[in-house]
Amino acid sequence: MKHTLSVLVEDESGALSRISGLFARRGFNIESLAVGPAENRGVSRLTMVVEGDDRTLEQMSKQLNKLVNVLGVIDLSTIPAVERELMLLKVSAPPQRWWMWPMTP
Repeated sequence: MKHTLSVLVEDESGALSRISGLFARRGFNIESLAVGPAENRGVSRLTMVVEGDDRTLEQMSKQLNKLVNVLGVIDLSTIPAVERELMLLKVSAPPQRWWMWPMTP
């Protein structure tokens, strides 16, 4: 099952590499990762999607909480939310053939 984790960390260099290194050493895979400033100054929020059961998620949370820079870990999977995906698509349409689009393969 996929879980979305929100991790608050101190905003200093090397925090992201320590967290990703922790996951790599333990053999966990991060499917998605987004980092940005949090509400408080000097704090960043990492939002990551990881695959695993409840036992694996508990182990991941405990390992993250052991890191010095980590201020808190929250599992967002249990909170009702609306999720959206974004797709970027590039279409090549020469000007001389735009009018034939529905009829040509």
